[in-house]
Amino acid sequence: MKELAIENLHKTYGTKTLIDGIDFSIRTGDRIGLIGPNGTGKSSLLKVIANIESYDQGDIRKPNDYSITYLSQNPALDPDKTILETVYDSQAPVVQLVLKYEQTRLELENNPDNEAVQTQFMRLSEEMNQQNGWDLEVQAKTILNKLGLGNLNQKIADCSGGQQKRVGIAQVLITDADLLILDEPTNHLDVDSIQWLEGYLANYKGALLLVTHDRYFLERSVNKIVELRNGELREYEGNYQAYLEKRSQEAAIESRMQEKQDRLFQQELAWMRKGAKARTTKQQARIGRFNELKDDIGSRHGDDQELEINFTQQRIGSRIIDAENLVVDIADIKVIDGFTKSFVKGDRLGIIGDNGVGKSTLLNTIAGMHVPTSGTLEIGQTVRMAYYRQMDQDLPGEIRVLKYLTDVADQFKQADGSSVSAAQMLERFNFDRSIHGMQISSLSGGERRRLYLLSLLIQEPNVLLLDEPTNDLDIDTLTVLEDYLEDFSGVVIIVSHDRYFLDKTADQLLDIQGGGAFKLVFDSYSNYLDQQAKAFKAETVAKETVIPEPEPTAPSKKVRLTYQEKQEWATIEDDIMEREMRLDEIQEEMAANGSDAGLLMDLQRELETINQELEHYYERYDYLSEIAEQA
Repeated sequence: MKELAIENLHKTYGTKTLIDGIDFSIRTGDRIGLIGPNGTGKSSLLKVIANIESYDQGDIRKPNDYSITYLSQNPALDPDKTILETVYDSQAPVVQLVLKYEQTRLELENNPDNEAVQTQFMRLSEEMNQQNGWDLEVQAKTILNKLGLGNLNQKIADCSGGQQKRVGIAQVLITDADLLILDEPTNHLDVDSIQWLEGYLANYKGALLLVTHDRYFLERSVNKIVELRNGELREYEGNYQAYLEKRSQEAAIESRMQEKQDRLFQQELAWMRKGAKARTTKQQARIGRFNELKDDIGSRHGDDQELEINFTQQRIGSRIIDAENLVVDIADIKVIDGFTKSFVKGDRLGIIGDNGVGKSTLLNTIAGMHVPTSGTLEIGQTVRMAYYRQMDQDLPGEIRVLKYLTDVADQFKQADGSSVSAAQMLERFNFDRSIHGMQISSLSGGERRRLYLLSLLIQEPNVLLLDEPTNDLDIDTLTVLEDYLEDFSGVVIIVSHDRYFLDKTADQLLDIQGGGAFKLVFDSYSNYLDQQAKAFKAETVAKETVIPEPEPTAPSKKVRLTYQEKQEWATIEDDIMEREMRLDEIQEEMAANGSDAGLLMDLQRELETINQELEHYYERYDYLSEIAEQA
């Protein structure tokens, strides 16, 4: 068992303390989920452990042969490299060998007569045998296939954001590192890829450390939760559900202790106000305890308070969104064909489907940013729409945080009729006053997304379009957002692959299936996935258990061979023997010409052809011999 040990680790970012003297260890077999609010330093801690960022103080110890692979939230990939070159971008000798082999194999397919390529192919094949490269090659192909990466010659520059994330995942998975670090691995993945990744990580031999907002993924992938909050770490054995139970118990105990501490402080404060003087040792000790109590209460972390989403929303009429025989295309892709639906108050629609089918395009159409091909899409006059898009294109990085919000308004009305300032609103959304003067570009990814969400909700929308809202938002924010949406009286339309979030927020699903096809169902996402899995399993079992219809045979009264069948029967044994002998010859030739790549490829093709012919002759022999015996 290998161990990475962290002792008294400190790290600051500007004036903010991210890590304040933590002790932590990771052992082989650990499956650790790192959680905590956005901006607390989760990604920074991962980078420190991966030796990508420095730290101010402390010690990180690990064995000399300890290997770490790291996947960032947004992998920085070379746009000029191909998927193949990127996936095998590793200094490990066996990985480099497999890369050269795959490149040569592809070159040989395109130039089968090139003797230099043939020679190199045979040399690399021999090295693959010697260094056990075949196991890695099979593993890599399995990973690439499961992640939907087929065209390995495609340039990274031509890949979508989702494809680049899958390339990054494949890159870190193909080598069995002692520690695998994943920062938001499910972002941009469809549900099939997420479920496959869950299964893959369950069998990972080394240790796993990950940050994710996907609570189902967290539940099924880890055996320990580590919470980073206020620069400190708390460890909880078990999965996410066990963490919630223990955290709830701790919060209840902490609340009771704070209430007791507050009562004691009020009593001591009253005593101090009477003019207590340190005339005796006991009085001196009591004054000392009062000051300690005061310091303890003053040092309570304000950001432990729950984020508040308490906004009014504009009145909405009976006519909201009406789609009639709607057809939406983008480039050569037909997104949806013939969609008809009238949205009413309280509708919660989740849009699902594979990456690339056009889910975001459909949201853009509803938002008026993309023109439908045909059909009608009418938006009610009372609709005030807010569109939370995937990327940060709506956030000006050079603007300071408080200025960005005051540009919307100086005062904001709450649901109870009271008003708060922009600065107060930021604090209620867990933006400390020290952040208000910072430029948006200096915020963490999660903080930017939280600010973006705030800027939309304070505009009092009554229709919400949310495109992958769970990407980069912390679990605390998502939990509060889910509660807000539950009480939201307008219409919510969500594009997401996050099963937990959709289960909590959507009761209708629009499954975009490609080529314009779609299915509208009234069910939870998990139930729908279960039904699909059961239907697929039943279909597979049915195919496997179907008794094939017997081939047409001669009527029972037929006991003689036809003239053509007699001719066939007379030569069939010789035909079979001839091909069996040729099979033996091919195998001998392949063994004798192992260095001739071109000849080997020709012999392999002939081998496959002869095997197909033999299968046919064997079937005919059985049929003809049965009739001949009856005659």
